[in-house]
Amino acid sequence: MKVSGLGHFPLGTPVPNKEHAVCVSLPTLDDVIGYEEKKTDTLLRMPTGYPRFIRHRKIKGLADFWNQTQSLQKKDLFFFPNSSDWKFAREILGIKGASTEEEEDYLIVGLSQDSEDSLSLHKFFQHAGCGLSSRHAEKILESLGQTVMSEAISPNSGAEMEIKDVISKAHGPQIDADDVIIATSGANAFTSVFRSALEISRNKQKQIWIRMGWLYLDTLEIMNLLCAPHEQIIDLHTPEEYDTVEEIFHAYGRKIAGVVTEFPSNPLLHCCNLEKLRDLTYRNDSVLIVDPTMASPKNAKVSGYSDVVINSLTKYANWEGDVMMGSAVFPKNSPVGLEIKQKAVEYSTKPFSRDIKRMAEQIPFYNYFIERTNQSQEEVVDFLQSHPKIKKIFWAYQETTGENYEKIAGSHKPGCVVSFEVDGNFRDFYDNLEMLKSPSFGTEFSLCCPYIYLAHYELIGNTNGLKKLRHAGLSPQLLRLSIGLENTDEIKQKMALALKKC
Repeated sequence: MKVSGLGHFPLGTPVPNKEHAVCVSLPTLDDVIGYEEKKTDTLLRMPTGYPRFIRHRKIKGLADFWNQTQSLQKKDLFFFPNSSDWKFAREILGIKGASTEEEEDYLIVGLSQDSEDSLSLHKFFQHAGCGLSSRHAEKILESLGQTVMSEAISPNSGAEMEIKDVISKAHGPQIDADDVIIATSGANAFTSVFRSALEISRNKQKQIWIRMGWLYLDTLEIMNLLCAPHEQIIDLHTPEEYDTVEEIFHAYGRKIAGVVTEFPSNPLLHCCNLEKLRDLTYRNDSVLIVDPTMASPKNAKVSGYSDVVINSLTKYANWEGDVMMGSAVFPKNSPVGLEIKQKAVEYSTKPFSRDIKRMAEQIPFYNYFIERTNQSQEEVVDFLQSHPKIKKIFWAYQETTGENYEKIAGSHKPGCVVSFEVDGNFRDFYDNLEMLKSPSFGTEFSLCCPYIYLAHYELIGNTNGLKKLRHAGLSPQLLRLSIGLENTDEIKQKMALALKKC
């Protein structure tokens, strides 16, 4: 282990202490609220943040450079690694009147400052997971004489194939390296797959999509953005609602374009009956897209039950916490999956070369990291289940849907994530927990995430939003714990001390 997540990390501290760190510390609830409400005093103390949520300072530096040119002065600037991503964003968002400058390996788009178009494109970058990476921006700044890169990355002409080889083996023996595509993020992998799946379903006159579980924010937003007004999305948020999926297929049958689910779901780690769902989608010529990122595809081997498997490689594969990347896997036994692959390859945004090489440095440790955290999580879950200050606990083997998970993954493979609620004062627990508090998971350093505050803050402050959360079984005070490589007794000790304070 190189970096521990135990201890106190001041607001804005990047972890690891590197230029391209994915995680940043939000140590108190007031800091979280200040970040969500974009309070100046909070943001000024955050030089970096989760890359799809906060613009990296290298990209800010690139914007500052180009803002000095006459054609792009007083513009909000956005950087695309290719022109096709900009064309897609422009068409889907209806952007008009943008200023553009095309450079050798990137595109600059300038929009009126603080305009609706600018706000929409900023959100699009987050949800679609495209845009320039911080390493790409750093390389451009160096070519412009604005900075000098200090990060040493091993030369590796076979880096991409090494990543694909490890990831394909994690999915199971029926998956080969050529079944894998890698993208700039898990969100981008999903966006490219869903774009392609939508086109195919429209050609077949299919208009209904089903979402199983409370899915990750950006998955929800991309589906909402790309589906046409006449297309319907049916949400089944709870394990009780999962049981109605057969009735829905009976009612709509071949009008159903497909099902999107996570296995387990984020953040409640629920699992549907994947075998039954595979049968329903197969018989009705519907696509089944499954994301096993929460527990990792090495644990949850879902490729035998899916047309496409989405995975964020920012988690587990990037165990050191400094690369954004995602993958999509297309099992050879799925004709519709292979049809989706043809366009998804074209639609996905390829990671920057230095990001690929940096990921390749970490990928040899992927399997060992997952095996270690599997064992550690079970020990931490035992501790939480026996503690009187823990009100609710959610993990892959929970009573409600754990049987569905175990049927696919087997025993003792929970991954590194467990979510829970405290029976006490949420703020006191959060503020006193001596652990990194940040988005993301699947890193060597443990971290705790106030999930609803960071992913769905807009739902907390209004009656309808709270009602929606309650219906899905989500408390605003839900905490998502990612267990790292620290000594398990030390992790439990930090938890116990904070629980005493609440």
